[in-house]
Amino acid sequence: MYGLINKALQSMILQQFGEQEWSKVLEHSGMPEDSFLTMRHYDDEVTYKLVGAASEVLGAPIAKCLEMFGEYWVLETASKSYGTLMDASGDTMVEFLSNMNSLHDRITGTFLDYVPPEFMVEDLEPPRYRIHYMSKREGLVPFVDGLLKGLAIRFDADLEIHSRTDQPTEQGTHAVYEVSVS
Repeated sequence: MYGLINKALQSMILQQFGEQEWSKVLEHSGMPEDSFLTMRHYDDEVTYKLVGAASEVLGAPIAKCLEMFGEYWVLETASKSYGTLMDASGDTMVEFLSNMNSLHDRITGTFLDYVPPEFMVEDLEPPRYRIHYMSKREGLVPFVDGLLKGLAIRFDADLEIHSRTDQPTEQGTHAVYEVSVS
């Protein structure tokens, strides 16, 4: 993952929990302070260590930390760093989710070796939808839970997640959400 992700996690912890807690997260993770260059690619393990350390320090399950981070990512990091692209990607939550792959395609040239997730939206009986999240990475489904919640806030939509199931895949993740969005 890119340093942008790790810096965003740092910003979230600093903003919501303070400098002292961030220092503890760094200490528990074994990562040196200020070691995240935004445009540099880091091994995914760095991010997983930081999230694991945040879980320990904050006394919250890893899934809850990832969910909180997903929401923060949408409302703070992505909105500030990619606000214009986000605005151009849809006027509603469902339209935005339907255009996520195109949004990722637009920023692919910015990052070397960028491997974005894929999203697919199926209309069931609006306002009910099926959202597919597919990634070569594992363990980030709770982050997507937070993304969905953050997008609901961004688009002032009512979101109800009815179910989330994991589909078998040889490598990575394929989670399927059934949601209502109005």
